[in-house]
Amino acid sequence: MYATERFFDGNQETLQELPPVEDYEKQPLMTLEEAVKQLEPLINNCEVMALTAKRIMSHPACDLTSDEAAAIHLYTMPSSKVDRNVSIQLNRALRSRKGNELVSWLSYLQLFISALKKLPSVNGTIWRYARGDVSADYQNDCVWSGFSSCIGAKSVLVGSLDKGNVYTIFEIECIDGKSIRNYSECENEDEVILMPGTHLKVIKKEDLGNGLKKVYLQEENSQQHPLIDSLSSSSTTKEKYRADQDFNATAMQSIRKIPSAQLS
Repeated sequence: MYATERFFDGNQETLQELPPVEDYEKQPLMTLEEAVKQLEPLINNCEVMALTAKRIMSHPACDLTSDEAAAIHLYTMPSSKVDRNVSIQLNRALRSRKGNELVSWLSYLQLFISALKKLPSVNGTIWRYARGDVSADYQNDCVWSGFSSCIGAKSVLVGSLDKGNVYTIFEIECIDGKSIRNYSECENEDEVILMPGTHLKVIKKEDLGNGLKKVYLQEENSQQHPLIDSLSSSSTTKEKYRADQDFNATAMQSIRKIPSAQLS
């Protein structure tokens, strides 16, 4: 399950506000090849993967540079070892907030976040999963400290649920998600990312039976995302659109052609 493992890491969240990552915003925007040089010990074939991502994302939309678009694509690329890809290693470092673990990521973070901030904000219903029953950890408000990979159509990962195992399903009403479908290794996953430091309110919980628990969450309009707000506002976009319940494919196929009726 290399391509979808990041959708099942909800059980890794600390659920607490963590201090901001210092110094990443001071990094100059580099090419992706330069930004990943320090990641080679952490990510298998990272430089080769970066070059591949750059080639695939040579003509990006939404005013992204090819390096920014490739940084998103690299985040979604699988590795020959499940835990040696960018998404898992980056989120481990973010959730630990150990300075020595984050240093290698600063240049990539600057590029990745610069790209995400240029994308239109999605508001709608998205889904995320956790292995095991973590519903008891969700009582009132919480914070997700990593980049939270969610899906825009809950049917996408149904076949990935192993019968007999226990899962927690998060149904999230988001207001500031970032759709990366056009930049992903697997477009059919309809991936939507919630930024680090996203605040969520617990609405209700359900036991669906057959080992499935469900937690309903509402993204709160917090004043800031500690990790990302230090970036220049010049790299942001004020576009926002509302997707249907399942983030229908026509709305997601081309971010450059968002129907005016969906803009808010």
